[in-house]
Amino acid sequence: MESVKTLTEFPIVRFLDLVNEVFRDYPVPVNWDTLSFNLDARENSISLSDSFVFLKNDRPVGFVVCCIRKNRGRIDSMGVVKEERGTGLAYRILEHALEALRWKKVEIVTLEVLEDETRAIRFYEKNGFRTTRRLFSIMKENPAPVRTVSFFKADPRWVHQTAIEAVVNLSRHPNWQREPTTLLLASSRYKMARINLPKDHGYVVWGSNERNAFIVDCAPAKSRESYLQLLKMAVDYVCDVEKKQTCTIANVPEDDPLFAAALESGFERILTQLEMTLHLF
Repeated sequence: MESVKTLTEFPIVRFLDLVNEVFRDYPVPVNWDTLSFNLDARENSISLSDSFVFLKNDRPVGFVVCCIRKNRGRIDSMGVVKEERGTGLAYRILEHALEALRWKKVEIVTLEVLEDETRAIRFYEKNGFRTTRRLFSIMKENPAPVRTVSFFKADPRWVHQTAIEAVVNLSRHPNWQREPTTLLLASSRYKMARINLPKDHGYVVWGSNERNAFIVDCAPAKSRESYLQLLKMAVDYVCDVEKKQTCTIANVPEDDPLFAAALESGFERILTQLEMTLHLF
């Protein structure tokens, strides 16, 4: 017999065990622990009361994690244990989540799926989602970074305001994970720096792991012409600070000027996802 619990009602450790089980054979590993999930929940506006675990005879067999920002929603992640795939459970989970979002007056829902996951793409298309654009994860080898200019530690609120300026002035179309709101909510998770250019100013938000440095977002405030120069300096700065020779940027929208600047500065595509959208009203 199936039952449903919200993430506010379900033990977080059991939920994380379920996520690890579901994504064990997934091409892109999901490595949530309690700390990283809580950071993701804050950064991406995850609504625990609108995220659900499905149980069969008291055993968790599927889940969906939803984010909400005003009238916009996002399916952060969703999955079903291997033995329940093809039973219709995924459809029931998605419908349950979308109904919860409708009750919250969410008008548009987005999600991301790997471009080569054709089965998942067909599933979402059957449920009304349509592909809006591609998101590219990109990488650049930077074996000898040189810090040629000075960056200064930035206040998260300053980065947030400058990111809003960049959206307006550069006609940026950031995806959910690098919206100005996301950068503000993620302030305790990443490092942030600002730079003054001759006729502009900008910022870089970054972190690192064992393998490489990664840029979360980088943008000038006023002019697209500044983007390439700023990104090159930011990559050198971040790699030098973190003592890494590789820099990555995840899920950059194809219509964002950050993507064009990254390709021109030598980044290469390593992974492609599709951003898919559904209008609820």
